[in-house]
This record gives sequence, structure tokens and C-alpha cells, in this order.
Amino acid sequence: MSYKIFEKYPFSYDMESLDKELHLRGNEAMLDILEAIYKMVEKITRPKAIYFEARITEKTDESVKINGVPFESQLLRGYVNQGDPVFPYIVTVGTELDDYAKTLKDPMKLFMIDEVMNLLVNTGKVFVADRVKEATGWQSVQDYVPGNGEEWSTVEQKRLFDLFAGETAKIGVTLGDNYFVLPGRSTIGVLSNLN
Repeated sequence: MSYKIFEKYPFSYDMESLDKELHLRGNEAMLDILEAIYKMVEKITRPKAIYFEARITEKTDESVKINGVPFESQLLRGYVNQGDPVFPYIVTVGTELDDYAKTLKDPMKLFMIDEVMNLLVNTGKVFVADRVKEATGWQSVQDYVPGNGEEWSTVEQKRLFDLFAGETAKIGVTLGDNYFVLPGRSTIGVLSNLN
């Protein structure tokens, strides 16, 4: 299986775009805090991503199988058909930024770093979706994130993670308690064609 790994996907924001993205409405005190935080983010952050092409090998009324591994998600089942290609992916802000965030104590700084990390994860998701669209010629993609909008079995979260066959170590991502993806600002999902 061919895994696409990005050890530092690109991101670029200026203070004007950050003000808009984080809905700060030009609040100077908040922007001053954000500016210092973002300078550190630019210096240390190595956001990472991994994805690969898989196949819906079976679809029934109860489940779908990705490369033979069963998932009982009704939402995922609604997005795909047997034989379809799909792209499991993981995006993370990286251990470097996660470690830095843990050193912060001030509530406003914690709020800002949290918002910036969420923004970076979303930037990574768009980056991966764009790579998939380029590779497949798809006009748009459906992004299925386990547990978003439905109950999700932690067993199935582990199954999805295990599809990466240990390659996640190359981007510093592991499974923690209750099979949550770590570092904390990481996300796992499946991209499919949006017809």
C-alpha cells in the first residue's frame, strides 16, 4: 500500500486573516496576545498528514468494509458504494506545537493556541482533500469524520487507525486512552467522492 506522508504541510496566515478566521473583530488586546503566540507557532510548528487510497470491498445493510475491515457507521455507508475508492487520512498539528501548548498557563494564551491549533487542523484537512482531488480528478469530496454526528464505537476508531499499518509513527501520531488520536489536535477520517 502506498502511503502519502507530509512531514510539514504548508500554512500561512497574517494577522488580518487570523483576526478574521478567529472572529476577534479587531480586538487589539487579543490580537497582541495572538501575534506573540503565532510567531512561536510559525517558528516551531511542523503540522503533518498521512493518507492512502483504499477500496470499499463490501457494502451491506449493516456495514461497509474498507480493504476488508468492517465499519458499521450509517453515515459512512450512506456516502459510498461497493468498489468505490476512498482515502483514509490523519492530520495533526504535530507534537512540537502540542508540547508548546502544554507549557502555557494563561487562560487567554490557552484560548488563542487552541484556536490556532484548530485552524491548522482544518488547513491540513483542506490540504489533504486538495491532494486527493488532484490525484483522482474528483470535483469535490465528502469528509467522513468518525463520531461526528453519530455514535462511534472506539473499536471502529482503532480499526480505522490500524489501516495505517504503523505508518502513523512517521508523523508522531498514536492512539491514547479510549482510542483517541494523539496529539490532541489531530483528526482521522475518510474522504470519498461527492457525486
